[in-house]
Amino acid sequence: RFSTDNSIAPNYRPIQPLNGRNITASPATPPPHLWCYEDHSGMYQLYYTPSHWFELSGSQCGGESQSPIDISTYTVVENGTLNSFTFTNFDNKHAIKSIINTGHTVQCVLEEGLVEASGGGLSHVYSTLQFHFHWGTESADSVGSEHTVDQKQYPMEMHIVSKRKDLTLDEALKTPDGLAVLGFLIEVKTDIHCKTFNSASNAEAWKTLTHYLSDIRNVESEVEVTDEISIDDLLGNVNRESYFRYSGSLTTPSCNEAVVWTVFKESVKVDQDLMATFPKNAGYHNVFRPAQAVNSRKIFTTAAATGPGPGPVWVYLLLPCLCALFC
Repeated sequence: RFSTDNSIAPNYRPIQPLNGRNITASPATPPPHLWCYEDHSGMYQLYYTPSHWFELSGSQCGGESQSPIDISTYTVVENGTLNSFTFTNFDNKHAIKSIINTGHTVQCVLEEGLVEASGGGLSHVYSTLQFHFHWGTESADSVGSEHTVDQKQYPMEMHIVSKRKDLTLDEALKTPDGLAVLGFLIEVKTDIHCKTFNSASNAEAWKTLTHYLSDIRNVESEVEVTDEISIDDLLGNVNRESYFRYSGSLTTPSCNEAVVWTVFKESVKVDQDLMATFPKNAGYHNVFRPAQAVNSRKIFTTAAATGPGPGPVWVYLLLPCLCALFC
């Protein structure tokens, strides 16, 4: 009735140029996805890249115990209390509820209160909430892991995120050991078929997972998982007894220093074409934070594993090489 009763034509002025002016927002109402990765700075010129994440409201990204880090195997400290994990319902083929394109990663949401992790030197039982991925580009020689080992960066990394069962998520984010994240480095599966020495994950499981990615090409789109697939299926027979441990932070804003990190030494093996479906379908590349300073933190490692049986050590070192040559 404003226009009809007064017979007034549209009474607004067209949009004017910004001419270099900045638009700010109050801390209580920040625009979504205010931060981005370095590779995306051209698309989101007003967004904060990793080197500026510490400027975000409420951010801990400039702290002394940040993640990820480079793990130098020459300085790690052996810790005998780092024992075997107990993974509850990691084998449940209906634990993955949905998959979301968050605009920063592909995140697999788990059924609430079903999956848990304990042991492994952890002082509490942790409820597993979700797992997500970090990657580079579609190129065969791409790197995209967040953690590096002796400066080596892997093509991808998978983070399984859990919170202390006795805390709310808000409480966990404010507690030094409120969160536990399991980091699995991912690299290209070779054509070696000697399964005794090949820790290749279940190829069918990764095919099942990645076929959902074409349904979440739009940011914030979500698809329900209806196929049977478990976390164990994705991890395959990767060694979960040998790992590194350190205290750190979330690797995305607000980078809360509330994480007990476990980074497994043996990588998960996945076909390169399946890894390429993540950047191809998500529509963005190089979704990883650069390594942060270790500062005074110690990085611990599990005790040296015993051999697979009696016999000279050189035999067990030689067998994988023979396998690679003749299988």
